[in-house]
Amino acid sequence: MKEDDIRPSRLQAGQRVALLHDIAFLLARNEEFVQCACPACGSERARPRFEKNGFRYVDCLDCTSFYVNPRPGERLLADFYRQSENYAYWARHIYPASAEARHQSVIVPRVERVLELCQRIGLPCGDLLEVGAGYGSFCREMQQRGLWQRIVGIEPTPDLAAICREQGFEVVEQPVEVYAASTAQRFDLIAAFEVIEHLFDPGQVVASLSALLRPGGALILTCPNGAGFDVQQLGPESPCVDHEHLNYFNTRSLPLLLQRHGLETLACFTPGKLDAELVRKGVQAQGREAELDPFLQDVLFNRWDELGPAFQRFLAESGMSSHMWVMARKPEEGARV
Repeated sequence: MKEDDIRPSRLQAGQRVALLHDIAFLLARNEEFVQCACPACGSERARPRFEKNGFRYVDCLDCTSFYVNPRPGERLLADFYRQSENYAYWARHIYPASAEARHQSVIVPRVERVLELCQRIGLPCGDLLEVGAGYGSFCREMQQRGLWQRIVGIEPTPDLAAICREQGFEVVEQPVEVYAASTAQRFDLIAAFEVIEHLFDPGQVVASLSALLRPGGALILTCPNGAGFDVQQLGPESPCVDHEHLNYFNTRSLPLLLQRHGLETLACFTPGKLDAELVRKGVQAQGREAELDPFLQDVLFNRWDELGPAFQRFLAESGMSSHMWVMARKPEEGARV
């Protein structure tokens, strides 16, 4: 998989205009930004890391997560996502242009990995909930496999919820916290892909997800790895670091958050495929090739075709990719985490 397959370079200039609009929207209301504790461990011990586009990022001194602080408040975030020109641009241009490649390169492997993880722990294919169903691609692919008794997608955005309904599966058009407080339904598996990094209060959402799980049920989350190779090398210029991502967990800190809400982490890994390519492009864009140590100069430039793929596999297998998966389980009745 190449970055251009899922994010066509010919569309990036238009997206940049949309991103600048969205950033300006948030900064114009920065009086609504609020201070927060670490979203992973709850510590208030932090130090400045860097600033980007008017947003301040801090390191947690206890669990090594980093996060935006102060950050947009909950009402401001809700207004932001309703008006986001970037999301509209994705819907009109990027998603249609990359839908087939994204399906084959992202959705199908995602479904197969989820099913493999479920099989690994003997989880029954009963009731499945996806939080942040988006265009319905994951739920639709799961539906076509014919394995689950029930598939539900939570998608609060009206336009996206309508697209999901057209796929033929059940859709809940409200935030997961509201749904969790109003339903007796419980699920064998809950999945949330690239959601938790956007949340004002991840702990509140994880508590709701835990409540929606049956005892013995499993939660699968994906998000950026704040300790990933591209963040380490590119810092604020990493593609992972943007105004929508408020929380940057890592393979040590995300399990802490899950444990705080009664969930036992079974697996945490980083199966990314694009880190080396992204860093290579980022270093080229900054004109910093000569500043790299000799090893990275060889891997990323001098011997890229020979060493690049093997280096990417090393990053993934060593937990150093910037793309992170975690699977956690709710204990059976009477058990403790």
